[in-house]
Amino acid sequence: MTITTLKAAPHLLEATLELIERSFHYQTPNKFSVDFTPLINESNHHNCFVLVENEKVIAHIGVCERKILGSSIAMLGGIAVDEARRGEGFFNTLMQDVLAEKKSEVAFFLLWSDQESLYGKYGFYLCGTQIEMMQTPSHQTFFKTKYHLLNQTQKKEIQQLFKNSFAVTYTTPERNEPDWKEIEKITSADLFIRGENDKIEAYFFMNKGQDLNQIIYEYATAGDIKHLIQEISSYGRVWLGSDLVDPQELQYQFFMAPGDTRLFADFIKIYTKDKMVIRDINQIKQEIFFYFNEELLSLESEDFLRGVFGPGIFEEIETVVKPLFISGLVSI
Repeated sequence: MTITTLKAAPHLLEATLELIERSFHYQTPNKFSVDFTPLINESNHHNCFVLVENEKVIAHIGVCERKILGSSIAMLGGIAVDEARRGEGFFNTLMQDVLAEKKSEVAFFLLWSDQESLYGKYGFYLCGTQIEMMQTPSHQTFFKTKYHLLNQTQKKEIQQLFKNSFAVTYTTPERNEPDWKEIEKITSADLFIRGENDKIEAYFFMNKGQDLNQIIYEYATAGDIKHLIQEISSYGRVWLGSDLVDPQELQYQFFMAPGDTRLFADFIKIYTKDKMVIRDINQIKQEIFFYFNEELLSLESEDFLRGVFGPGIFEEIETVVKPLFISGLVSI
């Protein structure tokens, strides 16, 4: 039994994709490699960890690294174990290895799953505010297309809207030119645009192959974003990171676990605009010690994470923080 990466063993790519798609019950013509390009793209194969036995792929965990507020974070995805080998401890072996490999490099880890008890063993807790606005009837004025079908001018307009609208509304992963190039490859994501005088003035992304069906998970406008959200709700269910409009359903957004204590403390200090300063994290007791108004306090990790990222953000910082929200284009 060995642990390697797809970069070191590229011949295992096809078997790894087959394992992932089997585990996630993918149906033709959907492809994991398209829906989750940032994770499984060749440029990220050094972060695709596989556990192998006799040249057979038994398990996979992918890591997608991004920057938020200048801090490195790690998103875990494509987590799969051969159904015939489950219960033999392979997942635990691979998960421990991946966390140990990346922990000193990142402020925190994120992952998406419905296995709360499983990931709780590794210090992950459900947190992050996600509000779902249900679909409502309205006049529809957007044109449906794909990001990769736009011309270069239109792509730049989308990128500028993201920077000036979505990334202003939320604390969200930074995007550079290579990130937008990866988004071009997510051809399963539907893009809706509306323009004026041949210039795009609003957009939203919805659907992503087998993932996020009828969910609107990224949106931006040159105008008022609250008005945009109410308008686009006629196309699908809109996911929000805060109560920009009257919410209908409150959800958890992701599982989070702190990474390196110093890096996590640096992120929290910036995120809360110096309101909260972490002194230490007791990994065994899952307890976080922090200063607030020069007073040393402590909370269980779960309570701290929910108090900072929601749901139920501490009243003392609620007006200070810009909600953390991960677009479906980068969530894995």
